[in-house]
Formats: sequence, C-alpha cells, structure tokens
Amino acid sequence: MKKAASIFIKTLINHNVDRFFCVPGESYLPVMDELISSKDIDVVSCRHEGGAGFMALADAKCTGKAGIAFVSRGPGATNVSIAVHSAHQGGIPMIIFIGQVNRKSIGKMHLQEIDFTKMFSDISKHVEQIINPEEIANVTAKAFKIAESGTPGPVVISIPSDVLDSKVLCSPQKRAEKIIAKSDIIDIRQVANEILIAKKPILVVGGHLQFLDYSKSQIKKIASKFLLPVLCTYEHQDLIDNDSVHYAGELGLRPPEPVKKNATEADLVLCIGHRLNGIPNLGYTFPSKKQKFIHVLPDGKDLENIFKTDLGIISDGNDFMEKLLKVKIKIVEKNRNKWIKTCNDRYKNNKSTQKPRSANDGMDFAHLIDKLGTLAPKNSIITNDAGNFTSWMHHRFPFKSSMKLLGSEIGAMGMGIPAGIAASIRYPNRMVFSLVGDGGALMTGSELATAVAKKAKLKIIVANNNHYGTIRYHQEVHYPNRNHYATNLVNPDFKNYAESFGVKGFKIETIDEIENVLKQAINEKGPVLIEFNMSLELNTSTTTLSELQ
Repeated sequence: MKKAASIFIKTLINHNVDRFFCVPGESYLPVMDELISSKDIDVVSCRHEGGAGFMALADAKCTGKAGIAFVSRGPGATNVSIAVHSAHQGGIPMIIFIGQVNRKSIGKMHLQEIDFTKMFSDISKHVEQIINPEEIANVTAKAFKIAESGTPGPVVISIPSDVLDSKVLCSPQKRAEKIIAKSDIIDIRQVANEILIAKKPILVVGGHLQFLDYSKSQIKKIASKFLLPVLCTYEHQDLIDNDSVHYAGELGLRPPEPVKKNATEADLVLCIGHRLNGIPNLGYTFPSKKQKFIHVLPDGKDLENIFKTDLGIISDGNDFMEKLLKVKIKIVEKNRNKWIKTCNDRYKNNKSTQKPRSANDGMDFAHLIDKLGTLAPKNSIITNDAGNFTSWMHHRFPFKSSMKLLGSEIGAMGMGIPAGIAASIRYPNRMVFSLVGDGGALMTGSELATAVAKKAKLKIIVANNNHYGTIRYHQEVHYPNRNHYATNLVNPDFKNYAESFGVKGFKIETIDEIENVLKQAINEKGPVLIEFNMSLELNTSTTTLSELQ
C-alpha cells in the first residue's frame, strides 16, 4: 500500500503537470513531503495565494492545459478565490487543490474550516471534497477532464489532511481524452450561406480560441476567404494581426465609438468561442435583435443563455473553422471590401489613436505604448493588470498574432505581475512585458521576490499617477464637481522598491527618456521594473478629468 499523497502526485504527473503554484500550508504537508523525491514537478512557492492563483491562471492561458495551484484551507482558499472567479468568467482551465481540515473535524467549525463545496459553487465548473482516500486518483483525473472539456473552467478539489496521509490500494490514473464537440456539415453550409447573403457581416472571436496558435491561423484564413472584418473580445486582440485590414478593433472596456459602430452596424454576427458574457456585449446591446446572430460554442450550456440566437452551434471552434474553410463559395468582393475598409479605418482613426496629448501633471501613457509597439519583439508576451491605463494598450498597441496577451477577463487588479512571472517561467526565451498601474502593482508586487527566486526575466512597467485612476474616472462621471477622496494613493519610489528585491529599477520622468530606458530594459538579462510618471489629468486614452468634470 502507498500513501494517498504519493498516488496523487503520480496522477498529476500522468496528466503532464510539470509545475504548480502554491503558498506552502500545513494542511497539505504530505504532498510537499512526497515532492522531495519527485523531480518531475516544479513547485513555485509564492508570497500570497492570490499571486499563486493568478500565476496558475496565466500558465493555463499559455498552455491551454489546466493551470494548477495548491493552497491551504481558510485564508489560503479565500485568497485564491479571485483567480478562480476570473477563470470561471474567462473560461480558463484551472484546478485548485485545497488542503482541508481532517475528516473528524469537518462540520465542527474547526480552525480555518470552510465548506468549500458551498463557497466555490457559484464561481467554478465543479467542486468536490474527497472523503474516501481510495477516490483520490479518480477525483483528480475527473477534475482535469471537467476543467479542460467543453467551455473550460476552474475545478476546486478539497482534500482533508488525513486523506493525504492515508494508505491506499488504488492506482494512479492516466489522462482521459477530453470531450470535443464536432460541428455538423448542414450547419456549416447554412453558416456559409448566411455569410454569402449578408451585406455587413462581422466575425467575433475570443474565449477558447485563445489557447492555440492554430486557432489564430484559422481566424486569418476565415477572414480572408469570407471577406470578414474581425472584432476581438476583451483581452484577446492578439488573435489576429492588428495591422491586418480585417482587424476591426476590440470589444473591451469603453471601446471608442467608431469601434462600437463596427459591432452595431453589422447585419450578421458570427461569434466563435466566446460566450459574450461580461464586457464584450456592450451592456447587453450587442448583438441586438435587429442583427442575425450565429453563435458557436464548445458546449450547449451557454447557448441562448444571454442572447437569443438565430443559429446556435455546439462545436469546438477549430473544428468549426476547419470545416467552414472547406466550403466552396465565392463572395462578391466589391461591396464587402468596402465594409472591411470602413471597419478597419474606424479602428485606426478615432479619438484613442490620435497623437499623444500634453499635460502639466505627467506624461500621456500613449508615448510609452507607441514606443513599446516599435521595440517589442514580434513574439512578445504582454500581461496586463486592470485599470484605465490599459485603455492605451487596448486601443493602440500593435498586437501581432505571434504575440500572447494575458489579462483577466473580469478586470481583476493584481494579475499583471504574477501573470508575467508565470509566462516568463513557462517561456524563458520570450520577452515578457507586464503593464500595471500603481494600484495593482502593490496588490501583488511582493511576488517580485518570486520572480527573483525563479529567475523570471519579465519587464514590468508601472503606470504611476498616484491614484486609483479607474475609480476616479467613475467618481467624475457619476458625481461630477465634487471633492473626491479615497482614490489618492501614497506610493513608494517604485525604482527603489524594485531594487530592494534585487530587481533592476528604472524611472521615466520625461518623454525623451522613454526609448533609451525601454532599450536598456530589453537588454537586461534579469527582471526589470520601470516606473512611468503618468498624468492623472489624461485619465484614459480618450478622456481627461477636466472634460469629465
């Protein structure tokens, strides 16, 4: 007989787990002990479970496989919950293993006890607590299948500490094939015909298409063959080259009005891979009842959950695109090319893409984004935190499909730095840039210690306006001409802060310094942090505080 913890570790290895993120806890010491004799799994010990969760989330976005985090009960589980929430709404495969109190203490309000089946039931695909040690391999294997099949999502497994220490007869489980829905040729032909007769069709992509480079090549081919403008959903504008004539912009936070028109003027909306939950539906106005709506998702759970579809197709996105590309069809180019050009011109020429502005309290973040766009290698990974500073990145950074964009679909502050660390560990030979605001930088900035420990080479750019800028924006919109408070921040000197961890620090205080500092950062062999003196007055890529007031 072997320990359940040993069977558990071998089951993880059978599922190709080569890394997990954690804050060590006494409730899963048997797992840590077993790992002493196993060199197959890289354990990334983090400084906060929130950071560990974001790293697992980013790792899943990098690989398309379930990202793994192990946390202790109570505080550990509550700290990681924001990453679980993000994975749930973003459709990201992730498994959180939680060390629970021992079985005899369950239900007695033992120290740090929580009923995780209740706590995580609304923000995960599946939650389960293992009571029978003999089930540890089966439940673990099932977690991977659930997390990665259909529309991916997070699975939470609670394991009492004495279960891990138990001797068991069960054997490690191997990976089972995930369930992949295939599209029907009748539906494919109908979609092709609808695209043929439409005057202003638009293709919307995102969601589970983000995981494979193959998906990006398919999107490009679909857009070219069927003469379609392409809108990317929030945090997914890396799915197509932004300098392609087919690119029509991003359905993100407060998109420029011309980009909104690209969405709302279409007569046919073909959405592949994204549930159209959250931000991309433009406050439940897109698609409208006047637009014909074709929705392609890898399972039927979310079809017609938010919008009525004219044609709902249960299919893996890549399978759908492969079959659609095989349909023989000839689109009339004249009118369709005019529509494509109109959409692309709207993306390229709007208020957010104009020349950088001037301000008396700092610099327009556009200066840095524009220069980064010219210097970043074509296979760069960009991670971003939440905040108004990202509007410049979303609206004017020239993403290539060879890049990766890693952000939180729920707009969670704190993801930028941990995501950059995870991406840098996963792809040590690719350049990783992490864009964060001064608010988010201090939520998970302590993970700089993890970056140094794991020799992560990310380049962090802190947009510092000494404010919770997004909340100040909303204060001005909803309560104009007031003396607002609670959004002012007292910040450290971020350059010195970084260097206290052993991270190379820079500070940009003038426009003339931007190019030289970025080049120095790119040439550094280790992690770098750049503090950028950002204007508060220039509150977003299109607005100012004065205008809002």
